[in-house]
Amino acid sequence: MGHRTMGMSVVGVAGVVLALAGAVSVVSGQVSSIVWHAVGDPGNAPWTDDDYPNHQFYGRGTVDYRYRVAETELTTSQWVEFVRAYGPHADNPFDWRFLGSLITGSWQDGEPHYEVIPGYENHAAEMTWRMAARFCNWMHNGQVNEAWAFKDGAYDTSTFTENDNPPPFFNDQDAHRADARYWIPTLDEWWKAVYYDPDKDGAGEGGWWEQPNGTDTVLIADFPENGGETNAGLSAGTGEWDPRITVGMYPDVRTPWGLLDASGGLREWTEEWTQNHSGRFVEGSSRDDWFDYEYLDWVGGWDYRLPENDYEYTGLRVATVVPAPPLGPGTVVAFACVAVSRRRR
Repeated sequence: MGHRTMGMSVVGVAGVVLALAGAVSVVSGQVSSIVWHAVGDPGNAPWTDDDYPNHQFYGRGTVDYRYRVAETELTTSQWVEFVRAYGPHADNPFDWRFLGSLITGSWQDGEPHYEVIPGYENHAAEMTWRMAARFCNWMHNGQVNEAWAFKDGAYDTSTFTENDNPPPFFNDQDAHRADARYWIPTLDEWWKAVYYDPDKDGAGEGGWWEQPNGTDTVLIADFPENGGETNAGLSAGTGEWDPRITVGMYPDVRTPWGLLDASGGLREWTEEWTQNHSGRFVEGSSRDDWFDYEYLDWVGGWDYRLPENDYEYTGLRVATVVPAPPLGPGTVVAFACVAVSRRRR
């Protein structure tokens, strides 16, 4: 298959302002600046490949409804707003499971204080699955900075328990509530948003690409100035974060639905359990996957992580309903609506 380029045309960079009843306050930080891309073509054909008839996810990828997915993984500057809201209610306010590697915490005047390490504000944020679920609850509940807002909404955190024998090892709620406003994408939602093209074989003739840029050709791992298409593996083995590896650093490398960073950045949480509930599947490659990113970027690639303790190199691309709902009373929110035009060469 030949490469395709994807040009972005801004249909409306929002200016949609929701002034709701009560005292009006602007949501601090940039959580409300998430750019959403709609994924349509309900009832799409599933992924099948006769070369892999026994693949555990053969026949998956069908989604029967429209939904929206964030253009990128959450950045540290977006995530730190959740950290500042949740930290005072956490059992350990400096737990790495929600701070990740690029946010620091300290006590100031008897209260926890958090900052992103300077220079890393636009890096993808790390967190465990359970912390990602609490973030979705917080969003669902209007970003209210009270303890109850993190405990339920999209996910009932009272189910976040474990057992050692026999499996399943984790008892967490399987999937988001049916009325959730924001949630961790399902495996099918993630796959469709990254690999399925509703016009792959012509207008209205959908199909599946093998790679997350609307082609069947493995992406080039290198910096943009060197012709690179993904940052997968660029920080592998160094033991350090590279400040050049930012979210959205390859603006012309998009999925058929316009998403960025489906390759590289961080591996991304999904709701999909492993068979014995020992972990949740993660999709895509990370900046640290220097040896196997080609497999992880392939449509059938997969890995899993523990929902409670694994946070390194794992991030979140949020899903939401169509249209995206207001965040709650007393907020002013700007949503950016972006459409992607396709052209072949």
